[in-house]
Amino acid sequence: MSAALENLSPLARPDTLAQRVRTQLKEAVMAGRFSPGQRLTIRSVAGALAVSLTPAREALYNLASEGVLDLRSDGSVYVPELTEERIIELTKIRVALEGLASREAVQRITDSEITKIVALNEAIIKTDAEQEYSELISLNWQFHFSIYRASQMDHLVRMIESCWMMTGSYLNVIYPKFGEVKEGISNHLQIVRALEQRDGERLASAINMDINLSADALLSAIRHQAPSG
Repeated sequence: MSAALENLSPLARPDTLAQRVRTQLKEAVMAGRFSPGQRLTIRSVAGALAVSLTPAREALYNLASEGVLDLRSDGSVYVPELTEERIIELTKIRVALEGLASREAVQRITDSEITKIVALNEAIIKTDAEQEYSELISLNWQFHFSIYRASQMDHLVRMIESCWMMTGSYLNVIYPKFGEVKEGISNHLQIVRALEQRDGERLASAINMDINLSADALLSAIRHQAPSG
């Protein structure tokens, strides 16, 4: 290689179209915009995002390979329906992963990042009071992932995202009833205070409480949906 070329930095590769489709689907799943058991066809995804069938197919099958979506034997893709066992398993995994991300985040988070998280929490309080639950769900994952990304551990954040995507479809199921329980709002204030104090253990404990509050609501929703008798 020429000496003149040795100091050049590699160019950043832009995301492929399939990757951008995957990102859009991922955010929609985490924000609870799909219903449990909903079928996602390649044609409908392609039409909604104004792309060809190929990137839509690649994105759907990619998410299915990660366990975020269910791929049936006939090739159709569905938003998974959760069982009590799966919720309990995911809750234990989330407590471990998100606790680790929290402890790492307090060591690296900047004042400006904390200011952004405080603003997100204030927006959550406002949308909760206005019962704008669709917006609240979106703000909630922005709030949490602003913390987790501050850990600067990209692989860890991706694992947490996968867990969130596996339960995201049930967020619309637990609202508005879950919104009536103000324990989650007050617990978010504990999260903010722990961040401001850069107290990793306190932050992990508050995140743990947040995870278990939503898990209890998910389990209750699953049990109420189960056929009686």
